[in-house]
Parts: sequence; C-alpha cells; structure tokens
Amino acid sequence: MKFVSLPSFFATLLLVANVPAVQAQSSGKETILQPGPRPAAAAENEWRFSITPYLWLPSVNLDVSMPDVMIGNRTFGGDFTLDQSWTDTLSDFSSDYYVLSLAGRFEAWKGCWGGFIDGYWIFGKSTVTGSDSKMLLRDRVEVTTSSTITDKFGTGQVNFGPQYLLGTAPLTAASSVDFVLYGGGRVNWISNDIDATLNVAASANAGAATSQLNFSKDDSRVFIEPMIGLKTIWTLGGNCIATLRGDVGGFGLAANDNWDCDLEASLGWQFNDSVLLSLGYRARGQWEDNSSSDTTAEGWFFGPEVGLTWQF
Repeated sequence: MKFVSLPSFFATLLLVANVPAVQAQSSGKETILQPGPRPAAAAENEWRFSITPYLWLPSVNLDVSMPDVMIGNRTFGGDFTLDQSWTDTLSDFSSDYYVLSLAGRFEAWKGCWGGFIDGYWIFGKSTVTGSDSKMLLRDRVEVTTSSTITDKFGTGQVNFGPQYLLGTAPLTAASSVDFVLYGGGRVNWISNDIDATLNVAASANAGAATSQLNFSKDDSRVFIEPMIGLKTIWTLGGNCIATLRGDVGGFGLAANDNWDCDLEASLGWQFNDSVLLSLGYRARGQWEDNSSSDTTAEGWFFGPEVGLTWQF
C-alpha cells in the first residue's frame, strides 16, 4: 500500500459545499437568515435574501486505485491510501505546496419556498523532486537522474435547487425546530495539469553526456448529478442557532457511477438583525468508479468550517 500527499489525488474527488442554515428572531418579528425557512405571517409575500462566504478545512481519508503510468523512470499508479489532516496541509504550506479555496452561498426566500446556489473552487499546486545515482561497474559509467513533477489542480462544484419548509415543532416557549426539504443538482468540474522533467547525466573516463525528458498532461471534465437532502434548524432561544443537515447525490446515474453524501452540524451566533457567525463540522463521503480510466476512489473529507452570513 502506498501513501501519497493530498494534492496528488485531491482533484480526483469532489466536495459538496453547503453552508449552515440559521434562523433568528428580532424585534418581535421573525426574520430569515441563512437560509431562514420559517416566514413571519406579516412577511409571507416579501422576498428575503442572504449571502455567506465560508471556509471549509477538510481532513482526508481516501482509497484510490488507478492503472500504472510511467513518467520518465518513475512509475505512478496502483493502490493508494491517503490519510492527511487539515493541520498537516497548513503546516506544509509553501510556494511548492498549497491548497486554497474560494466558496460562498446565496439564498432567496418567499413564504415557505426558497432557492439556493452554493459553490466552491479549490485550487492548488504540488511539486515533488527526486534524484538517484547508479554505477554501472561493467562499463565504469555513473548515471545520475533527477526528476521534478508539478501538479496544478482545481476542483469545483455548484449546487442549486429549491427548498421547502415542511413544518415547525415547538420545543419550549423560546425554542423550536424547523424541518426543510431541499434538492436539485450539482455541477462538478475537475482540472489537472501535470508537468514532469527528467534529467539524465552519464559520466565516464571518456567524458560526460546529459539528456532531458519532458512530459505534460492536461485533463479536465464536467458532469452533473442529482441530489436530495433534509435540514433541521434549531432556534435555541436568544441568539443561538443550531443546524443538522444531510443529503445524498449521484445515485450512480451521473458520470463514473458516482455516489456521494454530505453531513453537517453547526452552531451559530447572531450578532444583530443582519449578521450571523456560524462554526461547524462537515463530513463528505465519495464513492466513484470510472470504468473508462480503470480508476476507483472512495473515502471521506471531514473537518471544521466557518461561515459569516449577511441578510438583506
């Protein structure tokens, strides 16, 4: 079993980005924050909007199987296991290794019906170098090889669809829980650009010779899959909002016989009528079988997230 770094196979899997749903009460009138499904009676015909930039820092536990590929004198492929925490990714951050994410969510609500667009783009770079030296005794020739492989990757997703308030259950005089059904589709895309250079130097009594081999491969693909989920929003009195959410997508109907799920728990605090800060934890599962390239991947992304919501 081989162990590899996060960027080497980060672009083979996709993440779902769904930000915590929260609701708040102020001035005796219910208002909708992210996504705030329960409308006040006096505001059922009013549109309410929210926008949330957010960050998710996932740890990764993946099993990947792929055919062998030769790049110069190095062989890549076989069965790989990736087990890397988000703290390790941050500690290795440099010009030769980085992973950055841009993400956000927009929602609109009118009455019990709403809609959302939720997307992210993750891009990164990984550079790996290596060298080897061998002495061919019969010919008294020393051969030295050095290689540099740079992988620039990007993976993104846009989730979209309607959502509907199924009902509200009171807990106490100041607390309640809302049940929201949501669904729609995910647009997934992956890009991967690999550049490799192999330098070979041979030296002997008669002199020296050098040669260089360059390899480049660009790959990108896009596919769309359906998804459906259920979200519960817990108003815990005062300014505290909790969210539990889960969805499943792919159903083996989209490209690569793909199945995935997204689970999330979060706790938010409302600073005023328009701003809410939420901290949470997300677990993203992925099971993919790409028969066209004999590649399979399965595992989990999981880790903390933070979001800041503005309502208008």
